Amino acid sequence: MTPKRGWARRLWAYAWRHPKDVVLALGSSLAGMAVMALVPLITKVIIDDVITEHTRSMTTWAGLLIAAALVVYVLTYVRRYYGGRLALDVQHDLRTEMFGTITRLDGRRQDELSTGQVVGRATSDLQLIQGLLFMLPMTIGNFMLFLISLVIMAWLSVPLTLVAL
Repeated sequence: MTPKRGWARRLWAYAWRHPKDVVLALGSSLAGMAVMALVPLITKVIIDDVITEHTRSMTTWAGLLIAAALVVYVLTYVRRYYGGRLALDVQHDLRTEMFGTITRLDGRRQDELSTGQVVGRATSDLQLIQGLLFMLPMTIGNFMLFLISLVIMAWLSVPLTLVAL
């Protein structure tokens, strides 16, 4: 008897049938959160060096802030688009395999099924999986944003970081 894989591993295997979507959704999410985590450092330079001490040019740093916003916007679009594609493609794969499994049953076994329950359960389960796959890249990106933020906070001020924790 082969050991059963958990639901997350099976879902991961379905997702990897669409490697381009997985890589673009996760990659753009992680890159977008990394850029977003750097925005407070740019703001710090603008406040400390540009406004207070007048040692740096406002144009350069304001341009960097605008560029960061544009990069985050583009990466968010890519994450949402490819995350949505991934979710819909995996949902389609699961629906197709479920239909194939049901049609392989003989007529008597098909008659034993409660059609309404099977269709209702399949629809709700597949919608939950679609929602999970759509939101997963953003959730992973948020964890990375949290970790990067902790590092940046510690770099700026260890005592304040300890207070925040």
